[in-house]
Amino acid sequence: MTSLQPMPAKIEIDFTDEKLTSHGGWIFLGRLFNRLRLGERIGETLRLKQRARGASDAQMLLSLVASQVAGGGALSDVDVLRVDAVGKRLLGLSEVPDSRRLGEYLCRFDAHSIERLELLVQSVAAEVMPAVIAHELDQRGYLPLFVDGSAIEVSGPLFEQAAKGYNGQDQYWLHGVFLGTAWGAARLHPGGVSVTEGWREQLAAVASWIAPETPVWVHVDNAYYSKDFVEDCHRRGWDYSISVTHEGFRRPVLDSIEGLTDEAWTDIGLGEEATLTYHRPQGWREHPYVVIRRTHDGAQKRLQPAYTVILVSRDDLPVDELVRRHRQKQGQENAFKGPLIDLDLHHPPCRAFHANQAYYLCGQLAQLLLRMIQYQLLPPKARGHGIRPLIRHLIRSTARLVCHARRWRLDFAKTAFRLDWLYYASCQLE
Repeated sequence: MTSLQPMPAKIEIDFTDEKLTSHGGWIFLGRLFNRLRLGERIGETLRLKQRARGASDAQMLLSLVASQVAGGGALSDVDVLRVDAVGKRLLGLSEVPDSRRLGEYLCRFDAHSIERLELLVQSVAAEVMPAVIAHELDQRGYLPLFVDGSAIEVSGPLFEQAAKGYNGQDQYWLHGVFLGTAWGAARLHPGGVSVTEGWREQLAAVASWIAPETPVWVHVDNAYYSKDFVEDCHRRGWDYSISVTHEGFRRPVLDSIEGLTDEAWTDIGLGEEATLTYHRPQGWREHPYVVIRRTHDGAQKRLQPAYTVILVSRDDLPVDELVRRHRQKQGQENAFKGPLIDLDLHHPPCRAFHANQAYYLCGQLAQLLLRMIQYQLLPPKARGHGIRPLIRHLIRSTARLVCHARRWRLDFAKTAFRLDWLYYASCQLE
């Protein structure tokens, strides 16, 4: 059989003076900067610049946020924006620092300026959350709230306040709270702290956006299996489900189901059965627990069942609904992984600890701005996507800037993969 070898067309390479950018979607981000008055608000909040020359406080941080929105978490990615004349015009930035200057600027942050920057980011989050909460209530009937911490590994001995974690590696701890898919609270903590450090303050920060009558379901893992956390959620009127994976915590619950007949188990599909039981840990109120029994791996029956234990706040829902709600935690875990992966935030860029705190607060701001673009400028069907498609198919859309009759126009290619998003968002700007 004759095989045909692909023969690409013979194409010459040349260069052009046309005003092109690989990040045409920055025009939507620039409009948000302007509408939210972010430059003015940063200027009113921070006074770290000591000289008037060069990029201002606002231009420093907005340059970093714009790079993060485009998926460039390294400080060196700001150098790409620095030489992109069209990108700077779309963002409304007259000055963009180079990466070295930006790193020096971040190192000027101290504990007080971190608190002020955090309040600024929270004020932006307050403008995003109503739309996110309304969407979640419409889709699910309740607001999923996810609390978690993630180890941020560092390499080298020069990272200030880094310490060895339970895995023996040097690291910081990044804690966050997500309401639906929006990053509501963030705080980078030193290494060696508790894996649940600061949860009270973070829950208090997001609680002000949630109306008292709003049904909330809190998803957490075994690290938050504590009386204090459970009672705090109960006091706020929030429902909750907690994965119980520690063998010492699981054992009393599993002991309570010994001898159950097969009629006590409910088939929830995929080779799993579930039942509801009750247990009162020492010093706690009695709580319902869902126990899931897996008897099959696909078509193959297991020699011994595997058990999953979940503490829940309610026993008035069908057991399969309790399982379904708790397993939505995985989707919110992915929402937390999204900023770290898609915004390239896995590696803190600075040696100074407060500088890295500022860097991650800018990362939270970048994620919130992407969600704001998604909810305010894109069609409702686009709200089911993560931030990666927004970056790839909206922010990183090639465009040409032209001036005709003293008017500027940005031209996107009609062959763009998500031309519908670009057209819809452009209409919203009009």
